[in-house]
Amino acid sequence: MKTSISIEDSLLPFLPLLYIAWADEVLEEHEISYIKEQFDKNETIQPEVKESIYKWLNPDMPPSARELAYWKSYIKDHADLLDPTAKMDLFTLGKRLAKNPDSEEWVNEQTKQSLIHIENYLGVASHEAIRSVYETNPLPLKESFNLNKPLKDYSLALKTLLQHNNADLKARVQNILDPHKEAIESYDDDLITRKEKVFKWTKELADAGLGKLAYPSAYGGSDSMVQYAAVFEELAKYDLSLTIKFGVHFGLFGGSVESLGTTYHHDKYLKDIGNMTLPGCFAMTEMHHGSNVKALQTTAIYQPDSNSFIIHTPSQHDRKTYIGNAAMHAQMATVFAQLIVDGEEHGIHAFLVPIRNEKGDAMPGITIGDNGHKMGLNGVDNGTLHFNSVRIPKENLLNKFGDIDEDGQYFSPITSPSRRFFTMLGTLVGGRLCVPMAGNTASKKALDMAVYFALDRKQFGPPGEPEQSIMDYPTHQKKLMPLIANAYAYDFAHNHLLREYTSDAKHDAQEMEALAAGLKALSTWNTTATIQTCREACGGKGYLSEMYFDLLKSDSDIFTTFEGDNTVLLQLTAKSRLTYFRKQFGKMDWWDTLKYISSIASTNLSELNPLVTRDTSEDHLLDNDFLLSAFSYREEYSLRSLAMRLSKKIKNGMDSYEAFLQVQVHLIDMASAYIDRIVLERFIATIDEQENESVKEILTSLKNLYALHRIEENKGWYLEHDYISGSKSLAINKLVQKLCKELKEDSQHLVDAFDIPKHMTETALKFY
Repeated sequence: MKTSISIEDSLLPFLPLLYIAWADEVLEEHEISYIKEQFDKNETIQPEVKESIYKWLNPDMPPSARELAYWKSYIKDHADLLDPTAKMDLFTLGKRLAKNPDSEEWVNEQTKQSLIHIENYLGVASHEAIRSVYETNPLPLKESFNLNKPLKDYSLALKTLLQHNNADLKARVQNILDPHKEAIESYDDDLITRKEKVFKWTKELADAGLGKLAYPSAYGGSDSMVQYAAVFEELAKYDLSLTIKFGVHFGLFGGSVESLGTTYHHDKYLKDIGNMTLPGCFAMTEMHHGSNVKALQTTAIYQPDSNSFIIHTPSQHDRKTYIGNAAMHAQMATVFAQLIVDGEEHGIHAFLVPIRNEKGDAMPGITIGDNGHKMGLNGVDNGTLHFNSVRIPKENLLNKFGDIDEDGQYFSPITSPSRRFFTMLGTLVGGRLCVPMAGNTASKKALDMAVYFALDRKQFGPPGEPEQSIMDYPTHQKKLMPLIANAYAYDFAHNHLLREYTSDAKHDAQEMEALAAGLKALSTWNTTATIQTCREACGGKGYLSEMYFDLLKSDSDIFTTFEGDNTVLLQLTAKSRLTYFRKQFGKMDWWDTLKYISSIASTNLSELNPLVTRDTSEDHLLDNDFLLSAFSYREEYSLRSLAMRLSKKIKNGMDSYEAFLQVQVHLIDMASAYIDRIVLERFIATIDEQENESVKEILTSLKNLYALHRIEENKGWYLEHDYISGSKSLAINKLVQKLCKELKEDSQHLVDAFDIPKHMTETALKFY
């Protein structure tokens, strides 16, 4: 047991090593093993000295913040022995700190080489670390949020939780992209150079087998959408252009072939798509019918005499646009068009259309355009496609849900045109799962920058006293801590939905799609707000490109309209909830209806009881029953009142389209309340699944902050509907501020668990 913070004379030569090794709080097991290996091989260091060093390398008993502060103080007090401007290695630093350096037996070439090897392995710059001791504003030493628990256990457990059993896969992505970090972060590329770089990196990922993970094993994949999503999410830490390029080719193009095609298409194309021999794109959106897919004007007219289709663009307004991979690299496109057989329309179907040959030349009848410079994602070659009576063979129809028989007659296993249409669009659900996960990763990266900056940056302070860290200010805590809670909340919700969607368990496809749509909307709006807030929280420093906010802002901004405009998606979610409500209500007889109305009245009496609405005790406000009840009440009340509004309008003779138009704002509010409730439920469920008590404790605080802050943001609604009193609203405000202050102490641990590459984090600590 370490009982004193005094420094043994024999340890002085190795104090720089110990201080630097623990300065970033956690030593990995492989790092400890390597240090011990180097000392074990060194026969010139006495066994008792080695034993003393090993005592300080025990991961279960790391040096406390107080001990680290003492080591730091000792080094600083011996400034006369050191030159903070000189670039000294660990050996030289230790030699200078030793009381009698020239008489120490360890001062030899063997020890010098050992320390050089250790320094290189740890990836530290010793002179920079020691020089930080003399800086006016050094990074504050980190405190464990629970000093009775080993710090490493907590940190690793939280990081592991957020990796969702994909640590090895994420490490593979890092190993591929870390060597490209300078090229990835270059600001000097022209558009063509940048697009070619991103294409090259995508090929590297394909060569490593990371693009085809979601495809069947028969075609080289792993049958794992979960693994594919993990890679997609990890890419977002590096370059969102690469993330989207990867997703367009392997997810949208390859996914459409896999999901809408049959064995013929799988055998012919999937392997080439998986290794990127056949680059492709996903051509759905048209200039004048972006979100209204049913109204797309591109046609596919069946030619019975040649067993082929003619793909045609009626006008310039109907050309495919914003198509990723189209402008430069794609050789084939999945084209969504109105299928017409013998003059009869059968709705939107998907067709494989070659658009370039292997030399890169456009195929006959196809005009390819470039969307040009964009606000962001300029590593993605978005373009336009115009088809002038392009003939393709009948086999190029992705015919899983609709085909043409030998007699030239259309047939489908799904008789309802509407249900067939929505089943085909189910291919978009994968994108609606992955895009917000990447957006949430962008939020995490922004929060990592902002937290490290806030802990390091000093500004103002009591008269005559040192300046304070800006993270000590309540306004700064209120800016950042709820956003950290949001990042965790959405992470758990995304992971749960992804695993539910890809599981073998039976689930309602429409409900899954509605949930994916709503979660995508709220999550990506949160991404946009988080990045902007973090930029502002870093002041002028945050305006520098080295802090990544410019790219994070510009590259992620489109996420709010990717895979469907957020407002439109929330309407889809709301309509699904109304369908659910109508089904439930429609099954009730008069007795069930009375019981239902009675239950509503009972809920109102219990939850709107003055004793409840005015309860401001902390125990009550932090109780899961209260939090869930508050979220559920807002959702159910909004759903019920929305259904009644619609019913009344339609009964009064208004057509359903106009009725829905008049309640659009209520649709969005209700859908948002539904998603909020789902996210909170998943947060609580995730906490219940944890075995590590320290992790449960910190996650509970984050969950409380997420929930209370959402109530605070919607307090106008709760006050208007008498769900909380004015005094209870004030109590919630104060408790949110208290939670922000408490969690501020853990902020560095919380963002460290995001596992943002360290070279990115370090930029937040550079001051010139």
